[in-house]
Amino acid sequence: MLVDRFEAQVVALPGTIDQMRADVAALPVLYDKLWPGLLPQTAVTVPGNRFTLEGHDVVLVGVVHGDTDDNAVLRVHDLGLVTAGDAVHNGVQQFLGESAGSGHDARRAATNTVENLGPRWVVASHQNKELDDDAARSIARTRQYLDDADKLRKENGTAIGFFNDMLVHSPERRLGAAVLWIGTKAVRMEIAKMPHPLQPMQAQMARL
Repeated sequence: MLVDRFEAQVVALPGTIDQMRADVAALPVLYDKLWPGLLPQTAVTVPGNRFTLEGHDVVLVGVVHGDTDDNAVLRVHDLGLVTAGDAVHNGVQQFLGESAGSGHDARRAATNTVENLGPRWVVASHQNKELDDDAARSIARTRQYLDDADKLRKENGTAIGFFNDMLVHSPERRLGAAVLWIGTKAVRMEIAKMPHPLQPMQAQMARL
């Protein structure tokens, strides 16, 4: 883990730390099965929500919602860089499960926050390694994905129809279909009555 390799301290915003503490019980039954021993149980805050790394000022900026609540991004202004966590995705399917009820407005607000920081480059937590980190393209495609999801949710009466249409609308996002399927459960609750079409993708899910 990077923390051990560089003898570093995990830092976060207070809201993120609260979420980490609430999720401690899920570590052995979920997260440690996907990423054994890689996730810390908690973190610490830093004064002014900023720190210096190799001479660069790094600022923690809170966003409303990425894949879950109380996310944060890191802004390195002099490099024109934002490491955007789950607020921006780059060439992969997005997790919609915790934001479906709001029409993904919370996710849009997070993407807007990143855009308003004015980055040239955005590094997403979930991305296709074959793509570059161009901020304008990544932000625009993230926003379009959410628009497509809202539109197709209204047009589809079944979960499998929504799932298939999302794949058709984002052919470049060949990674993360299992994540899309899991999120579809929240978009269309009748998914629980349907046979699971993605059993072979369990191995892929473990690599996400």
